[in-house]
Amino acid sequence: DLLQNPARLGVQTIDGFCASLARRLPWVSRFGAHPAVTEDAWPLYRQAADKVLALVEARGAEGDAARLLLAHLDNRLELLRDLLVGMLARRDQWLRHLVGNAGEEERRNLEGALRSLVESVLADARKALPPGVRAELVSLGDYAGGNLAAEGAQSPVAALAGRRTFPEAAAQDLPAWQGVAELLLTKAGELRKGVTKAIGFPAGPGASAAMKGRMTALLDSLAGLPEVPGILSEVRILPAALYDESQWRVLQALVTLLPRAAAELWLVFRERGEADFIEVARRSSQALGEADRPTDLLLALDSRINHILVDEFQDTSWGQYGLLERLTAGWEAGDGRTLFLVGDPMQSIYRFREAEVGLYLRSRRRGLGFLPLEPLTLSANFRSQEGIVDWVNASFPSLFPAAEDEGRGAVPYAPSEPVRPPLSGEAVTVSLRCGRDDREEAAEVVNRVRQAQNEHPEGSCAVLVRSRSHLLEILPALRAAGLSYRAQEIDPLADRPAAQDLVALTRALLHPADRIAWLAVLRAPWCGLTLEDLHHLCGDLPDRGVLPLLKDPERLSRLSPEGQGRCRRLLGALEPALAARGQRGLRALVEGAWLTLGGPACLEADGLEDARRLLALLEKLDCGGDLDPFESLAEGLAALFAAPDAGADGTLQVMTMHKAKGLEFDTVILPGLGRAPRQGEKPLLRWMEDPSCGLLLGPIPPLDGESRDPLYDAIGRLEKEKERLETTRLFYVAATRAKRRLHLLGHVQAAADGSVRAPAGSLLASAWDALSGHAPPAAETAPEECQAPITPSTRP
Repeated sequence: DLLQNPARLGVQTIDGFCASLARRLPWVSRFGAHPAVTEDAWPLYRQAADKVLALVEARGAEGDAARLLLAHLDNRLELLRDLLVGMLARRDQWLRHLVGNAGEEERRNLEGALRSLVESVLADARKALPPGVRAELVSLGDYAGGNLAAEGAQSPVAALAGRRTFPEAAAQDLPAWQGVAELLLTKAGELRKGVTKAIGFPAGPGASAAMKGRMTALLDSLAGLPEVPGILSEVRILPAALYDESQWRVLQALVTLLPRAAAELWLVFRERGEADFIEVARRSSQALGEADRPTDLLLALDSRINHILVDEFQDTSWGQYGLLERLTAGWEAGDGRTLFLVGDPMQSIYRFREAEVGLYLRSRRRGLGFLPLEPLTLSANFRSQEGIVDWVNASFPSLFPAAEDEGRGAVPYAPSEPVRPPLSGEAVTVSLRCGRDDREEAAEVVNRVRQAQNEHPEGSCAVLVRSRSHLLEILPALRAAGLSYRAQEIDPLADRPAAQDLVALTRALLHPADRIAWLAVLRAPWCGLTLEDLHHLCGDLPDRGVLPLLKDPERLSRLSPEGQGRCRRLLGALEPALAARGQRGLRALVEGAWLTLGGPACLEADGLEDARRLLALLEKLDCGGDLDPFESLAEGLAALFAAPDAGADGTLQVMTMHKAKGLEFDTVILPGLGRAPRQGEKPLLRWMEDPSCGLLLGPIPPLDGESRDPLYDAIGRLEKEKERLETTRLFYVAATRAKRRLHLLGHVQAAADGSVRAPAGSLLASAWDALSGHAPPAAETAPEECQAPITPSTRP
């Protein structure tokens, strides 16, 4: 009777549910009074990281670990701090793996998982080579390896000398397998075209010529097996199945130090009365206990909760999955309780939040915990017109993997059936230019928006991008064209004039010797000193502070009469604030000076809202009337965005592809398909849970620019493959937001062979099989055009 008693139906986010659990058992969750939940915990992460870095001076295991890591990172203290901050922001993903994973038993377990990974790849490689090829490689490898070993050559092929059998799919045979890969492949990972002395086949008549002929014939036979180069390239870069001692020492240091960092963060949370969503989820899980050791709260929930529906289940993380397992641990089939999981694995795009689509695949196949599930598949598309659905059905099957793979997060394409009839005209247009030109692409976006508004004035239109940085030219172009748009968390507050002026004022008041800040204050609208007057004031004294020059009557006399008046007015407004530094709160200090200068009179409504957001940030970062550290202002500002245009009616929206998930628009424009996202810093630790192999952990290699860690790189490649698969899903999500029209815009590059290709890592690269037919013909493309420099931003 839920319809008659809707109060019995709880609708909330998983984070909200976790917070309610932690509040109900404050002692077990270890929270006590429930903290405020903050969405911006980076200052707290930094504070905890600084406490960990202080251990460098301490004695004991943790001090030794901190010193070892610092030396490993070339004594770059700030880098270690930043890496620790990044790890704390993802501690829900690694903390459960590290507790206790530094002993000999744990080392054996980790090396067992590594061995399983190596042997699974070797098994695939052995399967890819026919028995006749394997037999011939034994003889040829022995011959080539013997020649190289006799010469003392440092080649992996030498490991094949003296072998009488083909290597098995075993970790101890990895050197021989890598010798096979070296024998057959070029450095570029392609099958060799010729046979030379470098791989053990010297020139000469008789036996030498015969062996070269056999090797050439073998290579010709492998040309008909296209999967061989790829799998042997993977074999070539496999890590050893054992940690070396230096790797293990660094891993032990991380296992010692990272949990300490998490503990320090907990103390910071307690001290500040704040916590992030990760901590709330961890503490709620602690409040429930385990399935075999339930707390009173879990037992109470088991008797009260009869039905659970989880939406967007494809974006479930390991922590959320464990929560659902606990809540349903006592359920049995036929007891009247129901679990309903709704999701689309083709729309799983949140790996950066530890969303693991493999959990969806596992649950659909095996159930959740011990609870069996019945799969139901929906195929009708009620959103898009038939033309778009047909294009998606024709384009994406070749982009998605052919088979499902829980470990890799591989999801095959499932076609949909259109419900809405087709419309006249092109449903999907693709425009690819040669060479990147952001300004031209922005102009094309404006044209597409106008076209959509002319065709369907009442319809909605969306510009969706992979990254906010892809809008640097598009947003000014829309404003210049008089097109008002609604944007949520798109315009960085740091780029808005009101915020920039207030940041300059803050820096000038806190650090009177900051020359650049004072110059910005003098140029701001509340003063408006001309460039000529600025030059007369301080142009010939580049090493002098601006404030003393403003107080120098002789210097002021060089300015124009109007400039002199402006400077005297500014100095009169700011001297009381300079005298009150350290005696007033930071917001009160800056806001008071801003009001005295007449700052609000220089702004319109949007600018006033930007100023309010910046002042609120100052209030949050206030540390006794100062900023500590000073970098926290730039970091906090980077996480803030300008308020949306209050005058926009919402018919034109601009957002990232991730924000658009679950929405729909009549017309969708996808620019920047040829642009790749910026690569982040390497983490201190790479980890991966592989369903078939187990837990893989790889510590960061030394930062000397030369050292490589095959294990760290191997996990990185597995992560990159998951990212590649998710990139395809992201493109699918963006394309399927369109109801009437879809416009795809991007650029291509010239290849060395004169053809054109998609830039590596871009959405266009993931969709190249479907969109390459729209690229400019190579014969009509000048290479210098494709390699043209990026058009600089038009913004001041």
